[in-house]
Formats: sequence, structure tokens, C-alpha cells
Amino acid sequence: MQQIPKTMYAVLLTGHGGIDKLVYRTDVEVPVPKPGEVLISVKGAGINNTDINTRIGWYSKSVTSDTNQGGTDGLEDAKKDEVAGQEILLNFH
Repeated sequence: MQQIPKTMYAVLLTGHGGIDKLVYRTDVEVPVPKPGEVLISVKGAGINNTDINTRIGWYSKSVTSDTNQGGTDGLEDAKKDEVAGQEILLNFH
């Protein structure tokens, strides 16, 4: 079984604006899953127009909470078992 690292690489959005609002870090703490949650190792992620529109603040300021829309369209079958465990059901919010 592979050891889960304490930190990870991440690109963080620090506010609305240009590409200068994206910060690459190598010291972001790996989250610890709570009961009923799982930790998924992401090896690569794409950026699309929704990500860019979010960064530039294009969406309405009146939307202040989750829209309960969207889904797992970006979740591809590029997966690899890192840890053996119980069978679980993934519930994407």
C-alpha cells in the first residue's frame, strides 16, 4: 500500500482577474477524508471555458451558493487503484 503524502501540488485561484490570480504551490496540505468520504488522487486536470469564466468573474454576482447543476462530465476512466478497501458508492455533489 502506498503512503499518502502530507502535501500536494495545486494551482489556487486567489480572486477574480487575469492569469496573475492563479498561484502554483507545492505545499498545499492533502485533505483528510471524513467518514463516508474518499480521497482521490488527481494526476491531471483540464481547464475549460467555465474555469476561465469563473476566474475572470464573468458569472452573475447574485449566485452565492451551489447551483446543484453539473456533474461528472470531466471524470474520465483514467483511474488507478491506490489503496484497497471496502466497496464504496461515490456521490458527486
